[in-house]
Amino acid sequence: MGELFDETCRKKLIGILTGAGAIYLLYRAIRSGLVTPQEDDEDLLIDRCGNSTLESIGALGDHSVPSNSVSSNSVKMNLQDLKTVLTILHESKDPVIRGTILTSIYRIPGFSTSQELFRSEGGIPIIAESLDDPLNYIKASAVTVFNFLSNDPVNRDLLVKYIPQVLKLTTLTFQEFEQLPCLRFLTKMSLNHQNHFLLKHAIPDFFHLLQTGSSSIKFQVLQILINFSTNMELTLDMLNVQVQASFLFLFNYFQRQDVLNDLLLLVSNLNEIRRSLPYRSNNHEYLEDSVCVLLFGPDSQFSSRLIYLMAFPDDRIKLQAARIVTNLV
Repeated sequence: MGELFDETCRKKLIGILTGAGAIYLLYRAIRSGLVTPQEDDEDLLIDRCGNSTLESIGALGDHSVPSNSVSSNSVKMNLQDLKTVLTILHESKDPVIRGTILTSIYRIPGFSTSQELFRSEGGIPIIAESLDDPLNYIKASAVTVFNFLSNDPVNRDLLVKYIPQVLKLTTLTFQEFEQLPCLRFLTKMSLNHQNHFLLKHAIPDFFHLLQTGSSSIKFQVLQILINFSTNMELTLDMLNVQVQASFLFLFNYFQRQDVLNDLLLLVSNLNEIRRSLPYRSNNHEYLEDSVCVLLFGPDSQFSSRLIYLMAFPDDRIKLQAARIVTNLV
């Protein structure tokens, strides 16, 4: 298979952009690596039945075709085309080809309606192979495909097994462009309480990212932690996480508004469970520098932060802060 990926194929892929037009170029570039020199280039667009191959994969790169003539909700991917793309992704060592496929495959109209076909051809394990790629952007691209695939309930069940791998990528990398797709995927998977046991050991890492990450990282981590905060079985793990005193600095007037709102929602959820009778019926011991002691301990400065936020211009923030203050005891 290696000889199929010649220099001509590679050069065509280098200039590919994203979007529907890219799918057309991607398909032609890939097919150009598969045909024999005797085949005419235009024949790449005609299948054995005389139909347009471009139409069969739903590509819209030809602007002579009206954009509404092909619907992503009705077009089904051609089996042979799907096999071709997956075979190349599985066997190619060229990072340009692999990266282009991973960033383009889920944009093909008809892909979302061909999930059963994708699964039957071993698509998920083939995408998962790229999680071990030496190049970080290939790994991140594979997780982005996982994000798309996880919109399908059947796919979500099959993707559970890859949670530990994605979690490892999240906690071992320091690049935001690599972490964000991982966190988005883990957010979707954390919606199901049954998956929390695969994620709970990383709670300290999530809190670390919450303190040290960019606003985008903070926002995405909070989505995971908020999902955790609805599970009473994880409350002790979250409240007993060790954090620095600077954790309180997150609750400041200059924090991005959506981040601040979700921070308060997280704390409100934890506080409600902490004060609930089922939780209080058991004796819990907390570390001295834990989230619980920092936020709810007798010497906590958290209430002064909340009072400060009650003057915030956004009503949601005011109400969240006021609700927590009145329930701190």
